[in-house]
Amino acid sequence: MKFYETINRYNDKNIDIYVDMDGVIAEYDIGNFDYDTIRPLQSNIKRIKELINDSINVKILTICKNNKIIDEKIKWIEKHMPFFDLNDVIFISKENEKYSGLSSKELKSEFLKLNINDNNINIVIDDDNEIVKYLIKNNRNIIVFQISSWID
Repeated sequence: MKFYETINRYNDKNIDIYVDMDGVIAEYDIGNFDYDTIRPLQSNIKRIKELINDSINVKILTICKNNKIIDEKIKWIEKHMPFFDLNDVIFISKENEKYSGLSSKELKSEFLKLNINDNNINIVIDDDNEIVKYLIKNNRNIIVFQISSWID
């Protein structure tokens, strides 16, 4: 099923959408962690702004190599998405001891298993095919889309 078909199908329910940051709303630039230079993906940011309403809650779910990058990402979001509530941004830092040794796909999967609202429709949008496949295989209560589903 396509992304917007899914949204329309469940328009009578509360929907939580978890959107990845790097490669989805911010250009993914391998090895570049200087968020002053990372380009915003305006068409995807516009889609997020259009989606947010009383029954659709959009959250950014992003993995960070370390805590310093969290601060960089906050500044980036404030600059390029001033409409977005920072309380709806979930940062998972690999520097945190409890996440030691876990891959990004495992981190996202575990977070979602522990934190989604089972009464809502839960959707994840990510650009990493490895993460997309892992979430589909390991998280039964979520609907997963590769970011390409947003491309017209």
